[in-house]
Amino acid sequence: MPITRTLSPYERNQLNKWAPKIDLSSIGEKPIEYVTGHAEFADQDFIVTKDTLIPRIESVQIISIALQFIDNHSLSHPVIADIGTGSGCLGISLAVKLSKTNTPYSIFLSDISPQALKVADLNAQRILHSPENIFFLQSNLLENYPQIKFDLILANLPYIPSQNISKLHSSVKDFEPKIALDGGLKGNLYINALLSKLPLFLSKGGHAIFEIDDTHSFDSFTIPQNITATIKNDTFDKPRFLICSYL
Repeated sequence: MPITRTLSPYERNQLNKWAPKIDLSSIGEKPIEYVTGHAEFADQDFIVTKDTLIPRIESVQIISIALQFIDNHSLSHPVIADIGTGSGCLGISLAVKLSKTNTPYSIFLSDISPQALKVADLNAQRILHSPENIFFLQSNLLENYPQIKFDLILANLPYIPSQNISKLHSSVKDFEPKIALDGGLKGNLYINALLSKLPLFLSKGGHAIFEIDDTHSFDSFTIPQNITATIKNDTFDKPRFLICSYL
Protein backbone atom coordinates (compact mmCIF):
# COMPACT_ATOMS: atom_id res chain seq x y z
CA MET A 1 0.00 0.00 0.00
CA PRO A 2 2.34 2.78 -1.20
CA ILE A 3 1.81 6.35 -0.06
CA THR A 4 -0.45 8.14 -2.55
CA ARG A 5 -0.47 11.68 -1.21
CA THR A 6 1.91 14.52 -0.50
CA LEU A 7 2.31 15.01 3.23
CA SER A 8 1.54 18.47 4.60
CA PRO A 9 4.04 20.25 6.87
CA TYR A 10 1.79 19.36 9.82
CA GLU A 11 1.77 15.68 8.87
CA ARG A 12 5.55 15.59 8.46
CA ASN A 13 5.99 17.34 11.79
CA GLN A 14 3.71 14.82 13.51
CA LEU A 15 5.58 11.92 11.98
CA ASN A 16 8.94 13.34 13.00
CA LYS A 17 7.63 13.89 16.52
CA TRP A 18 5.83 10.61 17.18
CA ALA A 19 6.90 8.07 14.55
CA PRO A 20 10.25 9.15 13.07
CA LYS A 21 11.13 5.63 11.94
CA ILE A 22 7.86 4.88 10.16
CA ASP A 23 8.08 3.46 6.66
CA LEU A 24 6.23 6.02 4.52
CA SER A 25 5.34 3.37 1.95
CA SER A 26 3.15 1.69 4.57
CA ILE A 27 0.90 4.68 5.24
CA GLY A 28 -1.32 4.79 2.17
CA GLU A 29 -4.42 6.93 2.89
CA LYS A 30 -4.32 6.25 6.63
CA PRO A 31 -4.66 9.51 8.56
CA ILE A 32 -1.45 10.63 10.22
CA GLU A 33 -3.29 10.80 13.54
CA TYR A 34 -3.92 7.05 13.40
CA VAL A 35 -0.35 6.39 12.29
CA THR A 36 1.10 8.29 15.25
CA GLY A 37 -1.74 7.75 17.74
CA HIS A 38 -1.80 11.50 18.47
CA ALA A 39 -4.00 14.42 17.41
CA GLU A 40 -3.73 18.12 18.24
CA PHE A 41 -6.90 19.83 19.40
CA ALA A 42 -7.35 23.16 21.17
CA ASP A 43 -3.61 23.38 21.89
CA GLN A 44 -3.58 19.96 23.55
CA ASP A 45 -2.21 16.59 22.48
CA PHE A 46 -4.83 13.83 22.49
CA ILE A 47 -4.33 10.11 22.14
CA VAL A 48 -6.55 8.70 19.39
CA THR A 49 -7.18 5.13 18.30
CA LYS A 50 -9.29 3.31 15.72
CA ASP A 51 -12.13 3.49 18.28
CA THR A 52 -12.21 7.30 18.35
CA LEU A 53 -12.95 9.96 15.77
CA ILE A 54 -10.08 12.29 14.92
CA PRO A 55 -10.91 15.72 16.41
CA ARG A 56 -11.65 18.37 13.76
CA ILE A 57 -10.57 21.98 13.83
CA GLU A 58 -14.21 23.06 13.38
CA SER A 59 -15.12 21.47 16.71
CA VAL A 60 -12.80 23.81 18.63
CA GLN A 61 -15.46 26.49 18.19
CA ILE A 62 -17.72 24.51 20.54
CA ILE A 63 -15.24 25.28 23.32
CA SER A 64 -15.41 29.00 22.55
CA ILE A 65 -19.22 28.98 22.51
CA ALA A 66 -19.31 27.09 25.81
CA LEU A 67 -16.85 29.45 27.51
CA GLN A 68 -18.81 32.48 26.31
CA PHE A 69 -22.00 30.99 27.77
CA ILE A 70 -20.31 30.30 31.12
CA ASP A 71 -18.91 33.83 31.24
CA ASN A 72 -22.17 35.52 30.18
CA HIS A 73 -24.09 33.69 32.91
CA SER A 74 -21.36 34.08 35.56
CA LEU A 75 -21.49 30.37 36.37
CA SER A 76 -19.28 29.82 39.41
CA HIS A 77 -19.30 26.01 39.15
CA PRO A 78 -20.77 24.80 35.85
CA VAL A 79 -22.07 21.25 35.62
CA ILE A 80 -21.40 19.94 32.12
CA ALA A 81 -22.03 16.82 30.03
CA ASP A 82 -19.98 15.88 26.96
CA ILE A 83 -22.11 13.25 25.23
CA GLY A 84 -20.48 11.03 22.63
CA THR A 85 -17.12 12.18 23.97
CA GLY A 86 -14.88 9.87 21.88
CA SER A 87 -11.31 10.85 22.75
CA GLY A 88 -12.64 13.31 25.32
CA CYS A 89 -11.42 16.29 23.31
CA LEU A 90 -14.37 18.60 24.00
CA GLY A 91 -14.88 18.01 27.71
CA ILE A 92 -11.20 17.82 28.55
CA SER A 93 -10.31 20.92 26.50
CA LEU A 94 -13.08 22.84 28.24
CA ALA A 95 -11.77 21.63 31.60
CA VAL A 96 -8.30 22.92 30.70
CA LYS A 97 -9.69 26.36 29.85
CA LEU A 98 -11.76 26.53 33.05
CA SER A 99 -8.79 25.48 35.15
CA LYS A 100 -6.76 28.38 33.77
CA THR A 101 -9.35 30.81 35.18
CA ASN A 102 -9.62 28.88 38.46
CA THR A 103 -13.24 28.05 37.71
CA PRO A 104 -14.35 24.83 39.46
CA TYR A 105 -16.38 22.45 37.34
CA SER A 106 -17.99 19.03 37.19
CA ILE A 107 -17.87 17.40 33.76
CA PHE A 108 -19.39 14.08 32.72
CA LEU A 109 -17.80 12.39 29.71
CA SER A 110 -19.96 9.67 28.20
CA ASP A 111 -19.89 7.41 25.19
CA ILE A 112 -21.68 4.29 24.05
CA SER A 113 -18.28 2.74 23.29
CA PRO A 114 -16.29 1.39 26.27
CA GLN A 115 -13.16 1.42 24.11
CA ALA A 116 -13.59 5.14 23.42
CA LEU A 117 -14.14 5.83 27.12
CA LYS A 118 -10.82 4.17 27.94
CA VAL A 119 -9.10 6.54 25.53
CA ALA A 120 -10.91 9.54 27.05
CA ASP A 121 -9.88 8.41 30.54
CA LEU A 122 -6.27 8.12 29.41
CA ASN A 123 -6.37 11.61 27.92
CA ALA A 124 -7.85 13.07 31.10
CA GLN A 125 -5.06 11.52 33.17
CA ARG A 126 -2.42 12.87 30.77
CA ILE A 127 -3.76 16.37 30.27
CA LEU A 128 -5.60 17.44 33.42
CA HIS A 129 -4.09 18.27 36.79
CA SER A 130 -7.39 17.52 38.56
CA PRO A 131 -9.06 14.63 36.72
CA GLU A 132 -11.13 13.89 39.85
CA ASN A 133 -13.57 16.55 38.59
CA ILE A 134 -14.22 14.40 35.50
CA PHE A 135 -16.74 11.56 35.60
CA PHE A 136 -16.86 8.79 33.01
CA LEU A 137 -20.07 7.06 32.04
CA GLN A 138 -20.83 4.42 29.43
CA SER A 139 -24.21 5.44 28.10
CA ASN A 140 -26.33 5.49 24.99
CA LEU A 141 -26.94 9.26 24.93
CA LEU A 142 -28.47 10.11 28.35
CA GLU A 143 -29.79 6.63 29.07
CA ASN A 144 -27.52 5.86 32.04
CA TYR A 145 -27.14 9.38 33.38
CA PRO A 146 -28.18 10.25 36.93
CA GLN A 147 -31.19 12.51 37.25
CA ILE A 148 -29.32 15.77 37.58
CA LYS A 149 -29.58 19.06 35.75
CA PHE A 150 -26.76 20.31 33.55
CA ASP A 151 -25.86 23.92 32.87
CA LEU A 152 -24.24 22.90 29.61
CA ILE A 153 -24.48 19.88 27.32
CA LEU A 154 -21.97 19.37 24.50
CA ALA A 155 -22.65 16.79 21.82
CA ASN A 156 -20.65 15.91 18.74
CA LEU A 157 -22.79 12.94 17.77
CA PRO A 158 -22.77 10.97 14.49
CA TYR A 159 -24.44 13.34 12.02
CA ILE A 160 -23.54 12.27 8.50
CA PRO A 161 -26.54 10.96 6.50
CA SER A 162 -26.10 7.23 5.87
CA GLN A 163 -26.14 7.57 2.09
CA ASN A 164 -23.27 10.06 2.25
CA ILE A 165 -20.85 7.77 4.09
CA SER A 166 -19.71 6.12 0.86
CA LYS A 167 -18.94 9.56 -0.61
CA LEU A 168 -16.47 10.47 2.12
CA HIS A 169 -12.75 10.52 1.43
CA SER A 170 -11.14 7.12 1.89
CA SER A 171 -9.07 8.48 4.77
CA VAL A 172 -12.35 8.93 6.65
CA LYS A 173 -14.67 6.14 5.52
CA ASP A 174 -11.97 3.45 5.52
CA PHE A 175 -10.35 4.28 8.86
CA GLU A 176 -12.58 6.24 11.22
CA PRO A 177 -15.18 4.34 13.29
CA LYS A 178 -18.47 4.20 11.40
CA ILE A 179 -20.36 4.30 14.70
CA ALA A 180 -19.00 7.84 15.14
CA LEU A 181 -19.97 8.96 11.61
CA ASP A 182 -23.32 7.47 10.58
CA GLY A 183 -26.19 9.60 11.84
CA GLY A 184 -28.97 7.58 10.22
CA LEU A 185 -31.01 8.25 7.09
CA LYS A 186 -31.00 12.05 7.39
CA GLY A 187 -28.05 12.38 9.75
CA ASN A 188 -30.31 13.64 12.54
CA LEU A 189 -31.25 10.38 14.28
CA TYR A 190 -29.13 10.77 17.41
CA ILE A 191 -29.38 14.54 17.58
CA ASN A 192 -33.18 14.41 17.62
CA ALA A 193 -33.11 11.61 20.20
CA LEU A 194 -30.98 13.76 22.49
CA LEU A 195 -33.03 16.89 21.79
CA SER A 196 -36.13 15.12 23.08
CA LYS A 197 -34.46 14.62 26.47
CA LEU A 198 -33.16 18.16 26.97
CA PRO A 199 -36.11 19.36 29.11
CA LEU A 200 -35.32 16.56 31.60
CA PHE A 201 -31.59 17.23 31.87
CA LEU A 202 -30.98 20.94 31.18
CA SER A 203 -31.16 23.53 33.93
CA LYS A 204 -33.42 26.52 33.33
CA GLY A 205 -31.42 28.82 31.09
CA GLY A 206 -29.02 25.98 30.29
CA HIS A 207 -27.43 25.52 26.89
CA ALA A 208 -26.90 22.51 24.63
CA ILE A 209 -24.43 22.77 21.77
CA PHE A 210 -24.62 20.22 18.95
CA GLU A 211 -22.27 19.85 16.01
CA ILE A 212 -24.33 19.21 12.87
CA ASP A 213 -23.85 18.40 9.19
CA ASP A 214 -23.62 21.38 6.84
CA THR A 215 -26.62 20.02 4.94
CA HIS A 216 -28.85 20.35 8.00
CA SER A 217 -31.32 23.17 8.60
CA PHE A 218 -33.94 23.89 11.27
CA ASP A 219 -36.30 21.55 9.42
CA SER A 220 -33.90 18.68 10.16
CA PHE A 221 -34.56 18.85 13.89
CA THR A 222 -37.46 18.41 16.27
CA ILE A 223 -37.08 21.12 18.90
CA PRO A 224 -39.01 20.43 22.14
CA GLN A 225 -41.34 22.94 23.73
CA ASN A 226 -39.64 25.58 25.88
CA ILE A 227 -36.40 25.08 23.96
CA THR A 228 -35.17 27.85 21.69
CA ALA A 229 -32.58 27.11 19.00
CA THR A 230 -30.24 28.89 16.62
CA ILE A 231 -27.77 27.60 14.03
CA LYS A 232 -24.30 29.11 14.00
CA ASN A 233 -21.78 28.91 11.14
CA ASP A 234 -18.28 27.56 11.61
CA THR A 235 -15.02 29.30 10.70
CA PHE A 236 -15.50 28.11 7.10
CA ASP A 237 -18.91 29.85 7.01
CA LYS A 238 -20.87 26.60 6.91
CA PRO A 239 -23.80 25.85 9.22
CA ARG A 240 -22.20 23.69 11.90
CA PHE A 241 -23.63 24.25 15.39
CA LEU A 242 -27.16 23.89 16.70
CA ILE A 243 -27.35 25.91 19.93
CA CYS A 244 -30.31 25.25 22.19
CA SER A 245 -31.43 27.05 25.34
CA TYR A 246 -33.97 25.91 27.91
CA LEU A 247 -36.29 28.81 28.76
